[in-house]
Amino acid sequence: MLGEAVLWMQQQRQNFLPRSKPLAADQRAKLLPFFLPQNLDRLRIVDISQTGETIPYPPFYERVRAGGSRVVPDAAHMTAIPFVDVAVFNREPTLRTIFHTLVHVVQFSMVGLEKVMKGYFKALDESGLWIVVPYEEQAYALDARFTKDPADFFSVETEVHEWIRTGKF
Repeated sequence: MLGEAVLWMQQQRQNFLPRSKPLAADQRAKLLPFFLPQNLDRLRIVDISQTGETIPYPPFYERVRAGGSRVVPDAAHMTAIPFVDVAVFNREPTLRTIFHTLVHVVQFSMVGLEKVMKGYFKALDESGLWIVVPYEEQAYALDARFTKDPADFFSVETEVHEWIRTGKF
């Protein structure tokens, strides 16, 4: 299933890339104190909130759910999902949802897509809860920190590196 998930993520990236746009200048300026410029430049955004579309349902989700009592979000109800570096938003992106999604883009970049997906499946197997996946825990913690005080700058890349160094992923 891991290979299928990685392939699906890569296919969705290719599917949405032609419709994607870079961050707006004002968004980029507000996020620059938290992210390396190359990560901000790499992110591409697709807002499907006005088109009637929703984020595609992952074909492997039924097997994930069939593996026991597992709580995973329905793609149609998710705010956004990053397909590596192409973020697709079901709702109009806010600075906070962009920030959260960018944390995942940094994780993919630093950890690797396959290892991140493996971490999701491992946590789901062990706990049955998507929300306790370490990659999600970190993204929610960092976006809460950003939202609490956007003037308290920190490096997301340094935070991700620290989690890698200490074995939290």
